[in-house]
Amino acid sequence: MQTNACIFLVILGLSGLSLTVSQQQQYKQIYELPEHLKEMACQEDDPAINECIRKGLQYGIDSLKTGEPGANIPVMDPFHINKVSYQFSNDFVKGKVSLRNIKIEGISNIKLKKVDYSRKGNRLRTIVDMDIPRITAEGNHKADVLINNVKISSKGSFAVTLTNVVGKLTLHSEAYERDGHEYAHPRKITFEPDVGDMKLKADGLLPEPALNDAIVDFINENWRQFYKILFTEAQSTWEPALITLVDDYSAYIPLDILIVKKS
Repeated sequence: MQTNACIFLVILGLSGLSLTVSQQQQYKQIYELPEHLKEMACQEDDPAINECIRKGLQYGIDSLKTGEPGANIPVMDPFHINKVSYQFSNDFVKGKVSLRNIKIEGISNIKLKKVDYSRKGNRLRTIVDMDIPRITAEGNHKADVLINNVKISSKGSFAVTLTNVVGKLTLHSEAYERDGHEYAHPRKITFEPDVGDMKLKADGLLPEPALNDAIVDFINENWRQFYKILFTEAQSTWEPALITLVDDYSAYIPLDILIVKKS
């Protein structure tokens, strides 16, 4: 039972955190903020620039419910993903997993507590402390994995709820010039989450409903034992994907219209 539970947590973690790869957006080039957003721009020499940036980022997160075309913010809460596939191989398990018809909700409820922004020459660092009250993901899963040459298959539906997540995100960027404007290119992103609780509902892990429910109960009771290993394993997958997403967004909106330089 413990082995099957580990498999499913690995499947959820490695595949779920790979969802970022599929969230490519088509952005339009923006050279100035629309009138109703100009007050969101921050002044580089403002002693309260950290709070100004926090408010701007919070506005962007809040806007994920409805979108904000003037700042290239798409509707992403909830957002839907048709299919994500992931192949993996390590000392513990190897195989392929597919997730379909995924719906994720709760991103727009993220609350930013504090921002620490600093700049030295062209090097930028932004640290964001946040609370994530509740994130849910649901969809369908299908997996074929091998453990010591023993094949284990699963197919069914799942729903995962994470609550009371406290996180710290650190973004290192490099400023560069293009077409008369300054842009920011992300170089490194780290995210340190502390999950308060996780609850899983799933079927199809095993054909027998009683054993399936026993595995789900085992996961819900012992998920913290696997969390550190799972997060470390998945980090190398989602951090590069997140850098790509941030870079795609940053390439279409200049840094110098968001943080205005001293004249």
